[in-house]
Amino acid sequence: MTNFIRIFILLLAAALTQTACSDDDSPSQTAAEEQAEKLTGRWKVTTVTLDGATQEAYAETIFTLSSLTSGTNMSYTIEGNPDQSPWRVSSGGRLFFDAQDPTKYLMREDDVRISYEVTETTLIFEFTYAEPSTTGRVTGIVGEWKFVFTKQ
Repeated sequence: MTNFIRIFILLLAAALTQTACSDDDSPSQTAAEEQAEKLTGRWKVTTVTLDGATQEAYAETIFTLSSLTSGTNMSYTIEGNPDQSPWRVSSGGRLFFDAQDPTKYLMREDDVRISYEVTETTLIFEFTYAEPSTTGRVTGIVGEWKFVFTKQ
């Protein structure tokens, strides 16, 4: 009987040791949460092109991206955004991670799909801006846009 008790105690100690050493204690992040961490920060425009032509008006433009609490969307603010711009709200807005591929695509609040690449120091946004149903401010800004940023 004492051998049975010793074996039981050894097995119990081994089980408790394995449970205590588990690395599953921290919850894993979703792909959107991981991308939100990479995107968060101040990003200065280095180049902007519309249909391949350089757009000089963005030389002083800075985007600040912040993760919102849900981890599935971001807010952005824009400093130095020109009057003629494909950004719906000149002062800022929201971006939502694409449900199918959050590591490559964002959706803007006006349903513009943005392809993006991000590293520790560089961010690239590419999207097509089509003329909305209203007229006025959009003249000359319809087309293929590419924004290249450097992290500040």
